[in-house]
Amino acid sequence: MSAGDEAGARGLLRDREPVVLIDRKERTYLRVLRQGGRMSIRGNALACDALIGLPEGSVVETAGGDPLIVLRPTYAQLIPNLPRRAQPIYPKDVGPILLWGHIGPGDHVVEVGTGPGALTIALLRAVGPTGRLVSYEVRLDFAQMASENVTRYHGEAANWTLRTADAFEGLLERDVDRLVIDLAEPWRFLPVAAPALRPGAVLTSFLPTVLQVKELVDGLRAHGGFGCVETLETLVRFWHVRDRSVRPTHRMVAHTGFLVFARRLARDAL
Repeated sequence: MSAGDEAGARGLLRDREPVVLIDRKERTYLRVLRQGGRMSIRGNALACDALIGLPEGSVVETAGGDPLIVLRPTYAQLIPNLPRRAQPIYPKDVGPILLWGHIGPGDHVVEVGTGPGALTIALLRAVGPTGRLVSYEVRLDFAQMASENVTRYHGEAANWTLRTADAFEGLLERDVDRLVIDLAEPWRFLPVAAPALRPGAVLTSFLPTVLQVKELVDGLRAHGGFGCVETLETLVRFWHVRDRSVRPTHRMVAHTGFLVFARRLARDAL
């Protein structure tokens, strides 16, 4: 197969993969293609077989005649539509987690608190097949949903281990490159985190409130084994651009949480 043929084949929609369908009002619907199956979009039926084999970016019509653009979901489209019982970490925070947290191919990463698996998917994409991810989740229902979402929307991941366990009781891993924490009281977790991290490792914590941030930053500085502490918040504002109307959208994705980053020192400060 030539390079052009291979690229063309990659653009074709396949059985059992997720897609987003976007209507004329730019509303987005997340679905999974299943051969022989049918999906419903706002009460209008659409056969999966009519989509399988089409080039990504095709326009299809429901039984009611409504046009829909069909695409594979970007990460930013996937997360707001992800099945969940807990609030996910949204794409605007995931980007800084990966960049400021310095998470990339080949890294050994530990995640504490999976929620519905939104960040888990991003971490698996970032570390790639040469990296390793271990996730701790104390709640069985959250762990099951994360496992289902990863399988459905990311695929099989042989380099991912999901532990249904209380991370406060200890981490089995050592020489970890990156640690990502989504816990209500991460300052209590520092005595567990420090022995698991290699010198120079990055600790990242997602926190909803500034009072939690203060507790964690004070805890990191008092611990003695962490330095280079940084705190940030990401705000995102989309714009409406159509015809002669150019303005910010009416809804802004403002505060979702704070991010705290710190580096593991080679020796605990005296």
